[in-house]
Amino acid sequence: MPSLAFFVSATVLFAQSTVAFNCSTKPVYVDIHKRAVHDSPVFQYGSFIGVGTGETASATSAQNHSLWPSLSQNYMSFGAHSYCQKSTLSKCADSTGGFYSSNQSTTFIEYKDFKTLDADSNNTLEGYFGQDTLRLYTHFFETDGASQTLVENSTIEVATSGAIVPGRVGMGPSSTLLQDLAGREMIAGKTYSLYIGQGFDRAGGKVNGSNVFGGYDSGRFTGIPHQYPMNINNVNPMSVRIKDIVITNTMSGTNQSLFDTKDFPDMKSAPQTFEAQITTEQFPLSLPYQITQNFIKALNGQKDNYWGDNSLKLAQNHNATLSIVLEDGFTVTFPPEVLRNASNITPIQNRDEDDNTPFLLGSAFLGQVYLMADYDSNNFFLAEAVQKNNMVMPVTFCPKSTPEAYERPKQNQWQSQGLIGAVIGGVIGGLGCIGALYCLYVSWLRKSDERRLKRDLARNEAAKLEQMDVEPAPSFEGPPTKSVKEKVMFWKKG
Repeated sequence: MPSLAFFVSATVLFAQSTVAFNCSTKPVYVDIHKRAVHDSPVFQYGSFIGVGTGETASATSAQNHSLWPSLSQNYMSFGAHSYCQKSTLSKCADSTGGFYSSNQSTTFIEYKDFKTLDADSNNTLEGYFGQDTLRLYTHFFETDGASQTLVENSTIEVATSGAIVPGRVGMGPSSTLLQDLAGREMIAGKTYSLYIGQGFDRAGGKVNGSNVFGGYDSGRFTGIPHQYPMNINNVNPMSVRIKDIVITNTMSGTNQSLFDTKDFPDMKSAPQTFEAQITTEQFPLSLPYQITQNFIKALNGQKDNYWGDNSLKLAQNHNATLSIVLEDGFTVTFPPEVLRNASNITPIQNRDEDDNTPFLLGSAFLGQVYLMADYDSNNFFLAEAVQKNNMVMPVTFCPKSTPEAYERPKQNQWQSQGLIGAVIGGVIGGLGCIGALYCLYVSWLRKSDERRLKRDLARNEAAKLEQMDVEPAPSFEGPPTKSVKEKVMFWKKG
């Protein structure tokens, strides 16, 4: 029988493994969609986050922005008003996510001689650092008001020049926002989930996205999530290995693998599985040169740079899907409207033969999957995204646990096919019809009785009139002609 010391030590170990994370802490949900941003005349797509405090110290005095999620950057960054003067960003004035004025915030404090953690990660932003109050807005529906989560004295970067969108949510492995939230016990741990959506111009869709700090939206994905280890040595720490890419003709149902040497004899041997890094820094996918050439041959693709990202264009109207098969069997499928948009532009980027940069799965990939990252265990999860989610269900993502998708109540065959409702509806409808017919029958009986009663009364009246004979008036003798005395005398004489 185990000793008391055994139970005490086991209890202590269990307590040590659970006390570190308060998994009852609710997550912070921040939506992603187009909205008005500070000092910009256009609506911009991004995460609804404010920064700074005005003289009134209220939410209305904050400078609200639409920040683009970044899986490599570690800092929250905001574009200064001078950013577009030196930037090479296309349509810069309408693409910054808003403009930030540090001198208009009473809570901003600039850091001197600050050394950034992003210096060795191909960061293209330049500027200065400091601390300010962040306002994470929880805004479930566009028609509803937003609530805010204040993160005071949080490190931010004020970008003054660069080639990318400066307004960014830094969600890299050393994210200062996650450290602030988890360190202040505002979330359960350094966990984060992202659905980037398709409501921005390059994607050309209407589905909005979301961030969940310390949690995930259980209604945003389906199936069992697939787990992968992070490689924190990469600029983009989340990477997967791809073993096949298949094009499926939606009309004929035929499949064509871009790895098949029979369909593409230019390849001397079948390609090996390759690693691709997941990123939000670009929209298209950058695949190995030979795979890209096979894609061009399979769909008659051609070079194009309409969006400035070297995405390929299809010469003909192909109706097909593209499926990326990961090493563990998880398959991500691009539907026809994503593989070829209204302008025939694809989410596949052209690649030169001597290009030695990492292979990338851009925002087009994240538009089809739900990503959940656990920076406490350096693991992340991918699952099939639910594109149109009518319910927002953020739940806590406890570190070192596996997220679970929301399961709708199970229904038997009668329920799933609506037969119970049909039967109940039929029964209720039948009873209603019977009740209505009964009421009509009762009403008819009443009217029939009334008519019968009127007829009976009429007959009785007629019968009574027939039985009533008029009797003639009786005849009476006239008054006597002689007096009584004379009569008496008469009787005496006789």
